[in-house]
Amino acid sequence: MIQKTNQKISVSLSPELLRYAEEYQKAHKLSSRSEVIAHAMKALRDKELLEGYKAMADDYQKNPDPLVETGISDGLEPSDETSW
Repeated sequence: MIQKTNQKISVSLSPELLRYAEEYQKAHKLSSRSEVIAHAMKALRDKELLEGYKAMADDYQKNPDPLVETGISDGLEPSDETSW
């Protein structure tokens, strides 16, 4: 079994961000400020992943995959799924 251990760090926030973090903690019933920071980091990661997926989709629109665009399924018969 792999045990995950959290690493302790120090974070400095402006009074405005600290106030927001404390309000967020209360509103979402989180047990600590650390959970607030963890939520924020996960949101940043998700945002970055989404931006990456959008960039890949945009790139695909500009440069489609020739295997997909040329009909790689040519020669396959349509199926009504009864033979599966």
